[in-house]
Amino acid sequence: MLRQAGKLKRAEPDILEDKILMRALRDFNWPKIIVDDRSIFMGLIKDLFPGIEAEAKTDYNFFKDVQDNTKKAGLQAEDLFVTKCVNYAEILEVRHSCFIIGNPGCGKTAVWQMTAKTFNSRG
Repeated sequence: MLRQAGKLKRAEPDILEDKILMRALRDFNWPKIIVDDRSIFMGLIKDLFPGIEAEAKTDYNFFKDVQDNTKKAGLQAEDLFVTKCVNYAEILEVRHSCFIIGNPGCGKTAVWQMTAKTFNSRG
């Protein structure tokens, strides 16, 4: 999480550190939390950082590249799927590896394949 916070601070040095830490903690952990527990997680974040609001920071260029690669592969580039690919890429920026888990047929293979294809197409 500290690497993510450092990355965010370097990208936007004028933002207050509380906002940076809150965003890093929230955005880095959000994809790892099951949907049923996300409201509890957000309650904890609001308790830790009262009165601080920070928009999620998304790499829209990567988002668009994933959409394009997904369409080229003949798949549907729905926002939820593309967001999962972007979340996966963000986790890989600060971790050496991670697990993609879920029920059969939920798109795990497509997520890592489209993310890899997007990284490879960028050079």
